[in-house]
Amino acid sequence: MKIFDLNLKKYALLATPPFLRGTIFMSFINSFIDPLDVLYITFLKNRKQNLIKMNHNFQKFSMQKRLNDVFDQIERRIKIVNAVQYEGVFIYTEAETDPTKPGYYSTDLSNKMKWLFGNEKPIYLRNESELSSDYDFIVEIPDAGINQMQMKAEIDFYVLPSKSYLIIIK
Repeated sequence: MKIFDLNLKKYALLATPPFLRGTIFMSFINSFIDPLDVLYITFLKNRKQNLIKMNHNFQKFSMQKRLNDVFDQIERRIKIVNAVQYEGVFIYTEAETDPTKPGYYSTDLSNKMKWLFGNEKPIYLRNESELSSDYDFIVEIPDAGINQMQMKAEIDFYVLPSKSYLIIIK
C-alpha cells in the first residue's frame, strides 16, 4: 500500500452514518469532496514531476536523458557536447629549434624555444579568444519544432549556475 493512495469518496461514505447514506445526502457530501479530489490529483501530478526531477542531476548523461525524455522521446536526437577548446600550439621555425644557429638565446641545449623579438611573447596558431570558448557545453537539438524557451528552462533547472551553454539547431 502506498502512502498517497486515497479514495476520498470512499472515506466520505465510510465516515457517514448508515442512516444518512441516501442519494441526496451523499450528493451533498460529494459536492464537498470533489474540490478535494481535484486538489489531490494536482498533488499527485506535482509529486510525480518532483520525483522525476529528483532522479536527474547536472551531469551530462543525466541531463541529456532528461531532455530526450521530455522533448524527443522516440528518436532521442538531443545531444550535449563539450564546447570546442583548442590547445595553444606554439609555432617554431627551423632556426628556433636548432641551438647551433645564431640568435638562439638559451645556453641550455635542451631548451628548444625562442621568442620572435627578444623575450616578448611567442607566436601562437590561435589567438586567445579562439583558445577558450564562451560556453561550457553545447546542446544540439534537431529541427523538429522543439520549444526552445521550455528547453532553456529545463536546462537552467539542472545546470550549475556557473556553467554557460548554447543551444544549436542541427
